[in-house]
Amino acid sequence: MVGDIAADFIMPSVDRKEFRLYDELKKGPILLNFYIGDFGINCTAYMTRMIELAPEFDRIGVRIFPINPDGLDSHRSFRDRLSSPYDHINDVKQEVSRMYGAIVEDSPLLKGFTNREFFLIGTDRKIIYTWRSPMPKVLPEMSVILEDVRKAVRLS
Repeated sequence: MVGDIAADFIMPSVDRKEFRLYDELKKGPILLNFYIGDFGINCTAYMTRMIELAPEFDRIGVRIFPINPDGLDSHRSFRDRLSSPYDHINDVKQEVSRMYGAIVEDSPLLKGFTNREFFLIGTDRKIIYTWRSPMPKVLPEMSVILEDVRKAVRLS
């Protein structure tokens, strides 16, 4: 998928009635963060680390948008609880998760859920970096994701 044109979408987010990917890309690169659900122990753990690293992502000019099927009220509560700077996108029917192939396939317990995945998309709309959890219990190491994103932005 690296090198492919990212699929455009319009979805509601906590801060916007309509979040449109291609419009937002005009402001700079975006890291879409697909994740299983708000308030889960594992998602909360790595989201907390992602929040700690927010100034570093800002320094390299990458904005992060977390996305999953939980509703806007859930996203708002989760964001407030964590004091997150990120605008969470609502993918209630998993339309965007399916467009990006960010669906758990190999876990009987979580099959069909949105998977933990990252897609870095450049202003030219091309995907320049991806990370996919091989199974739901494998969490991203956010410092590694940051370094990979930093390198990908430099090379693009």
